[in-house]
Amino acid sequence: MHTLSPALRQGYTIDFINRSFRDVADKDYIAARILHKAGLDIQFLWMAHQATEKYLKAILLYNGSDTRDIKHDLVKAYRRVRAIKDIPFDFPRIIDEFVSYLNEEGPNRYFEYPTFHHGQEVFLLDASVWHIRRYCYFIRGTVRKPDGKEIDLLPLEIRRINSDVPSRAHRLRILGGFLEKVLDDRGSYLRRELVWKNFYYGSYAKRVIRNVRLIAGSANPTHYLHPDIFEDLDKLVQFSKPVRDYFHRAKASVDATDKERA
Repeated sequence: MHTLSPALRQGYTIDFINRSFRDVADKDYIAARILHKAGLDIQFLWMAHQATEKYLKAILLYNGSDTRDIKHDLVKAYRRVRAIKDIPFDFPRIIDEFVSYLNEEGPNRYFEYPTFHHGQEVFLLDASVWHIRRYCYFIRGTVRKPDGKEIDLLPLEIRRINSDVPSRAHRLRILGGFLEKVLDDRGSYLRRELVWKNFYYGSYAKRVIRNVRLIAGSANPTHYLHPDIFEDLDKLVQFSKPVRDYFHRAKASVDATDKERA
């Protein structure tokens, strides 16, 4: 194995984060919008969860933080991002709430537990992606001036990030980003799906989006409607621990009640 210089090692690491986290998150984000438009709610929430997870992990990785223990816990990733002391993250409260919502609803890809949606999720995803993705690049570099003095780029990059405001969201550009390549390809299907009803990405700032039906809904899986079959299903399917605990507590409560009545 060749010994890499520190600069080359860092460059390859950044390239890995760009391609395996940020670029894949960009693709997950577009896929989520396509699924939402098609009315596939559970699939939309899972892909939205995946996109958000990768963006958050990308920020942590750019800043040298270990992500191995996070797994798929968005709240844990989000809190760890916000704990980076020298970056004043500017996330509105709706992002906090949507990350928590996705953390609950996104993993429900097998329809293990009841799900609900209020119809505005795609707009909240657009807002979350825009606000979080602003920090998805390596901002800790240095440059050396001709006189030999090194300039820390972090304060300059933070100032630049803070100059990006939602009213000019469409102007945000990350060098080499996959979303930027999609936006530049004006005839592509992916661009059409990305900018459709999107307040944040497109050719111009959108103030109003017309002809949108916000459809709320909820659904309960069969074993919640008919809990007596859970024990049978539990012998065939690997349910998540929270779901199994819920039904075990429910059964224990019913057993205790029956014992008292007897």
